[in-house]
Amino acid sequence: MPTHARFLRQTFAALAVATACAALSALPAKAGGHIADTARTAIAAFVEGVISGPDAVAPLLAPEYQIMRSNGVGYDRAGYIGRGAGSVNARPKYALADIVATEDGGVLVTRYTLEIEETIDGKPVTRRAPRLTVFRKIGGEWRVSAHANFAQVD
Repeated sequence: MPTHARFLRQTFAALAVATACAALSALPAKAGGHIADTARTAIAAFVEGVISGPDAVAPLLAPEYQIMRSNGVGYDRAGYIGRGAGSVNARPKYALADIVATEDGGVLVTRYTLEIEETIDGKPVTRRAPRLTVFRKIGGEWRVSAHANFAQVD
């Protein structure tokens, strides 16, 4: 085989391996170890704050906080505290499952399933709902920057 063709083949193979490795390393791993504990603690604090009401959840929210619900309703921080946080009623018993978390530069991104019985805007929602919550470290504490609630309203 000519040297030029061999060089091109080896270069292509090396590039393919490097691309595959980069793609696989960019995939978020199931939360494990320290990041799993951090994610579970931060999520649980947020869920407990929401269950407890506006006064409890307000200190957990970053200034830029936004929420988007599955029905398309969204709030900024003031709107959520003023209206949104008070519209969720839940039993204090809940479970977190399937937590996947990534962290970089003081930002913690979590996706998970929340198993809970609740009512949003007077309508019951599914007991098992996927969520996406983004936290930002402020003053050494994780604060919720954004939250997406994918619960289906019946």
